[in-house]
Amino acid sequence: MIDGLLLVLFVVAVGIGWWLGRRYQHQLQQPGVADEHYYRGLNYLLNHQTDAALDLFIDSLEVNNHNLETHLALGNAFRRKGEVDKAIHIHQNLLNRPGLTHQQLAQAQLELAHDFVKAGLLDRAEQLLLEGAGFSLNKQAWGTLLLDIYQRDKDWQKALHIGQRYQLQSIPNLAPRLSHYACELAQEALDQEDFAKAQEFLAQANELNSKNTRCAMIQATMAIQQENFELGGQFLRQLVQQDPSLIPYVLPALSQCYAVTSQHQDWHDWLQTCMTKNPSTSVMLALAEILRQQSDADAMAYVTKELDQRPSVRGFNYLIDLHMHKASDQTRQSLQSLKGLTLALEQSKPSFQCKQCGYASNSMQWQCPTCHQWDTTKPVYGLRGE
Repeated sequence: MIDGLLLVLFVVAVGIGWWLGRRYQHQLQQPGVADEHYYRGLNYLLNHQTDAALDLFIDSLEVNNHNLETHLALGNAFRRKGEVDKAIHIHQNLLNRPGLTHQQLAQAQLELAHDFVKAGLLDRAEQLLLEGAGFSLNKQAWGTLLLDIYQRDKDWQKALHIGQRYQLQSIPNLAPRLSHYACELAQEALDQEDFAKAQEFLAQANELNSKNTRCAMIQATMAIQQENFELGGQFLRQLVQQDPSLIPYVLPALSQCYAVTSQHQDWHDWLQTCMTKNPSTSVMLALAEILRQQSDADAMAYVTKELDQRPSVRGFNYLIDLHMHKASDQTRQSLQSLKGLTLALEQSKPSFQCKQCGYASNSMQWQCPTCHQWDTTKPVYGLRGE
């Protein structure tokens, strides 16, 4: 059977025959050439000799305003199919043909740059885009592809520069990405304890996307590093207000802020509020630890009640620990065996998962390493999670 690509080539062959048929005067000078090319091309296709058919069609089909889109569509079909070398061949052939306008050349250059990116030739794609950007009216398409290249290279400074140069922040789905690039630079500055530089990048990130929860997280981390735990706690609570699903992620740092500032009652009240509005296993266990300071019995009763409403493997493991402290030696041994099984079940499941592609890990990833989307990784909720 002729697959999808061969069908595309077949359609192109029919188009070639139609076009060559219109060149009546030329046919009179060279009788039989059009038919010869047409039927030879069909023969190559039917015998699955796509390379030979491709070369024949390119040579016989003169590039002009009427069939430029045919060449581009054929190249894109090859690229989608993974045959990038053929796509490059087609698009390079377009650039070598005389008579194209600046806009047509720019269109072919953009497609060739996509080919290079697909092939992993990022340097060649970058060079092509930077050299030809002045000829294109569609600046955002060129800028977006450059953005993808710099993101792959993790060159956040160049990415921000391109975003500003092509005004990509005006595109709704690109502004959040640019905000994360600024956060990456802020985190690098923070790692070097350059707090002033980190603040500059955070201001830029917040301007690009005021809803970026990562800004508050880096602000909190910076405040804690400077031992300003009161300010750190404020930023962490701000983060939770923006995205309550991240409560388990910020809980350890926020617990530290409350403990250092001796705001024990405020910590308890905040946990109670979270448990009412946004319940999770981590919040439940934090409250259980407060009760445990008074008595194990109070903690047992509370965890048992919560597990009846929202069962979780982590909560069950915690409850086993509480019972083991009061159990006899024989009972403790049985509970230990049981915990070994439930603990293995808990550890077999990741703590975080990308909502876009499903990639899972035990650490927070602001950019998913699989689908490369930003801010799609969240804590896992449910029986084996929160």
